[in-house]
Amino acid sequence: MPKRVRIYFFSLLAFLLFLTMASCSSDSADNQFPEKSIQLIVAFSPGAATDTQARIIAKYAQEYLGQELVIVNKPGGGGQVGWNSFASTAPDGYTLAAYNLPHIITQPLVSDTAFELDTFEPLVNWGGDPTVFAVPNNSDITSLEELIKKAEDTPGSITVGNAGMYVGQHLATLLLEDSAGIELESVPFQGAADAIASVLGGHTDVVSGNLSDIYRLGDEVIPLAIATEERHAFAPDIPTFSELGYPEVIMSTDRGIAAREGTPEEIIEKLEEAFMNILEDEDFLAEMEQAGADMLILNREEVIEDMQVRTETYHELLKSIGVMD
Repeated sequence: MPKRVRIYFFSLLAFLLFLTMASCSSDSADNQFPEKSIQLIVAFSPGAATDTQARIIAKYAQEYLGQELVIVNKPGGGGQVGWNSFASTAPDGYTLAAYNLPHIITQPLVSDTAFELDTFEPLVNWGGDPTVFAVPNNSDITSLEELIKKAEDTPGSITVGNAGMYVGQHLATLLLEDSAGIELESVPFQGAADAIASVLGGHTDVVSGNLSDIYRLGDEVIPLAIATEERHAFAPDIPTFSELGYPEVIMSTDRGIAAREGTPEEIIEKLEEAFMNILEDEDFLAEMEQAGADMLILNREEVIEDMQVRTETYHELLKSIGVMD
């Protein structure tokens, strides 16, 4: 064999051997996943519903994932700060995000965000949390009817705090404005915890919040209405917007966990299986119930289908209330 041919032959053989070893190394890494702790970005303040529930999930991670799940709070912009950060992370399964719907669908439609819906590879959905309007227990507003009457008499005078622009609670406010023909003053905060602190401190008149948060506040607030089709089992005394004459006001914040787009399929499958096992654990479910968390458990395939439907629904909603053309 001529020298030039031998050199070419051995170079090609070395290259093929390198590719094989690299592939084996990658497969081996995927098979051993996870080998270290996993971070879960929560894009809202500590103490709010998403954070509270994510921390309950984290308690069970060691048992089912084999590694610690570390909560990393990155609040701001109704979740945009945390999710923008998530968009630049490595797709290796070691940094996940707690997602909120409709937030990750609606915000890229109306804002300049670093993330798109496709940034998220959903693993599981763990909960749904209906929107509730509530006032502090010393408020001169004690019913939705009184709120609407005051808004009619003095447009824009009632301030309604929420967890950020174009999150579910803000959309509920826009829906009520459109349905009742009134003008409210929406006040976005970094997260639900800040919105609640504001209304309890008398700085805003109303909070458009999550049922789980309002539920935990007990007698500190007076719930005015809940944005569900029927009264909720957790709080059957709260009337629905629908029964009060505003059937268009249906909204909730749904929560789940996602990996970064581009994460290897084998890692995604391992993560989905582990989190589904957590969500089926009886002790975990009991803790979530005690926290006032309404469970809405969906696997990866079900979440993907749900997000596709929701994208069309929210696009039409934003158009119908004049937010989009």
